[in-house]
Amino acid sequence: MIVDETMNQGEEMALVPNEAAASSDSRETNPTAAPITVVDTMAEAEKMGLELIDLPDEPEKIQTFPFDVKHPTMRPHAVLGMKTVRIVREKRQLDPKEYQMIGNILKAISSIKSFTADNVQALQSRFIMSCVLGEAPNTRGPYEFPKSFQDVAVANLARMDQEVEVSEVPEETPPTSAVTSPTDTSSKRERDGTHSRRSAVRQQPDVNDPAYQSIMWNITVTDGRTRKYSLTNKSAAIPCNNFGHNGLTVGQWFPFRICALNAGAHGATQAGIAGSEKVGAFSIVVSSDYDELDKDDGVTLYYSGSNSALNEDAANPVMTHATRAMQRSHADSRPIRVLRTAGGKWRNCPAKGIRYDGLYRIISEGTARNLKGGAYVRFKLVREANQPAVDLSRPTQAEKDVYDRLKSSI
Repeated sequence: MIVDETMNQGEEMALVPNEAAASSDSRETNPTAAPITVVDTMAEAEKMGLELIDLPDEPEKIQTFPFDVKHPTMRPHAVLGMKTVRIVREKRQLDPKEYQMIGNILKAISSIKSFTADNVQALQSRFIMSCVLGEAPNTRGPYEFPKSFQDVAVANLARMDQEVEVSEVPEETPPTSAVTSPTDTSSKRERDGTHSRRSAVRQQPDVNDPAYQSIMWNITVTDGRTRKYSLTNKSAAIPCNNFGHNGLTVGQWFPFRICALNAGAHGATQAGIAGSEKVGAFSIVVSSDYDELDKDDGVTLYYSGSNSALNEDAANPVMTHATRAMQRSHADSRPIRVLRTAGGKWRNCPAKGIRYDGLYRIISEGTARNLKGGAYVRFKLVREANQPAVDLSRPTQAEKDVYDRLKSSI
């Protein structure tokens, strides 16, 4: 059916890390956006203008390096968290010593030769980059790091998305057969240690199965206690930094965000807004994360800037890098790809996975109040005319069956 509706240290600081075929006339591209093949994080790091010192470039050495001479045993993410809380509480910018300290952390991480799931987790690199971009969890007010720091953070996150396998995302719907009954206590038993844990090696789907290949977009599933997904052929990935449909068909469906990343739909495996404040937002994902702030009726979408739910400052909204990207798209009247996930507010969100629902344009923005009384920026988007209607037939029953088999193959 088709419808045209239109992070000891952490407690002290109160901050912890949380763990293609559109018609040519409908494709709008940004001529300044070069395809993202290899992200040069060190080139961005050199622009921060830091005092030159010898910094480690191996994750294990970065982890123990005394970035803060007053707290030489404090890990990099804890240093970043502490400084973030202080500038929020004191409503100020970084002082020169803090600038050098945080810049050194960013530069050291940028010099890592290869990001892996293990070293990213050990260093809490995503948490660090999120802090720099204004999206630190559990902060109670707005703050902003220097623009050059934010550019380094964006570049590092892009590299992580390219190089690191992705753990299973909780918001992506489990198969019907995996839903537990209200009386099922197996999860609690496992946590209490009274029930045997799952084997570390689990049955994986047949990657040669055409049905599997048809929905996975060159993404493979790897063994382990936590299911992980990785890109098989990085050269086949489609750059996401183009405006417009970017070769996608309205209604195109993906089982997981990493698939949408590989297909050029959305350039982030976690963030809801993908883009840059320099050129704008290319795409957004509408999920259930901000149900109390966002509104969605299909044609009209009210979408909040990132980290909007936590602010307690009634006068100053949180202005993150991602929020500024949305503002740039508004100022330039750029179209934004909208993807919806299962569990979203609109009654016609996909039953499973993620669906591309077409191009929307921001027609206005304003300041609203969250449940804490804090200000946040909310954008009003309207679906563009002259494009295929939202395809409610996706995912098809066949796609849902393959998705369920994939999720159940544990």
